[in-house]
Amino acid sequence: MKQVIQNIQDKLMNEVSTLKYVDQDWGQMDFYTKPPVKFPCALIDIQAAQYSNIGDFTQQGVITVVIRLFDMKLSNSSNGAPDNQKENARKIWSLIEDVNKALHGQNFLQEGYGLPIREQMRRTKRDDGCYQTELYYTIQFRDDTCAASPIPVSPVAPDIKTVSISKL
Repeated sequence: MKQVIQNIQDKLMNEVSTLKYVDQDWGQMDFYTKPPVKFPCALIDIQAAQYSNIGDFTQQGVITVVIRLFDMKLSNSSNGAPDNQKENARKIWSLIEDVNKALHGQNFLQEGYGLPIREQMRRTKRDDGCYQTELYYTIQFRDDTCAASPIPVSPVAPDIKTVSISKL
């Protein structure tokens, strides 16, 4: 699972140039009065996983990955505001679109993992001037880390003895 987070982080850094900070979500935006991030930012978390057994201690799973996007809303977006201010205030929508283009249905995860499929988008209102949107993706995978490993067998060299029989 740690590789999934790294793969998503790499994909976003390489393809969404407007992001200034991308990291695993460990509470950067929740526990600090001055968050240790640059805006706009994306925080990645594996929020849930469901498993079903498919035999021999191998499981089929589906994980839910949440990408929390944040940007400081410093511009006026009212109808009377100048167009450039309104455009700046609405740039979060371009960011959401760019992140989704980079992730949804794209084949960039390690072997054994399916394609990320967007399932939901949710807005969370905050009291600190940050605009926060969460994108939820599901990813199917196969986990065989507990599957029984075949026991290696040493090659057997037959010990064949030949016997000759003489006729009298």
